[in-house]
Amino acid sequence: MWKKIAIGSMALWIITISYAGYKFKYGNAEKVDNRVAITLSVAEKDVVLGEMRLLLEGLQGIISGLSNSDFKKVEVSARGNGMVMAQDVNPALMLKLPVEFKSVGMGVHKAFDDLAENIDGKDVKIILREIDSIMDSCVGCHLTYKLEIER
Repeated sequence: MWKKIAIGSMALWIITISYAGYKFKYGNAEKVDNRVAITLSVAEKDVVLGEMRLLLEGLQGIISGLSNSDFKKVEVSARGNGMVMAQDVNPALMLKLPVEFKSVGMGVHKAFDDLAENIDGKDVKIILREIDSIMDSCVGCHLTYKLEIER
């Protein structure tokens, strides 16, 4: 009798872990047009889009700082787009996002931190190349994913 209960419990545990792993890797994503649709609530979509808008504002601050040779502004703007921005994300929202989407996002935040750390003494062209690389990630993500609202 106890063996049946143990085997049943083990089977339920394996199913639960498998489902959680699947959700962690794929989130709420499905293929739409040529992009992967990520289905979110209205509030969750607003959070993701709000973060993207903040990234654009920080990028504008970096470009403004570079155009005025204000490297302190460049550093502050880059640091504001760094990992500090990704600290308070709701775990339920993170489960809905595909792992590749999360990986690109964390890579972008890390790249902004790296830019802020190494800003002193860099040539403007090198900084612009780093920004170009960051923007490649942004453009690639927008070409790959589409945010949709749950019905």
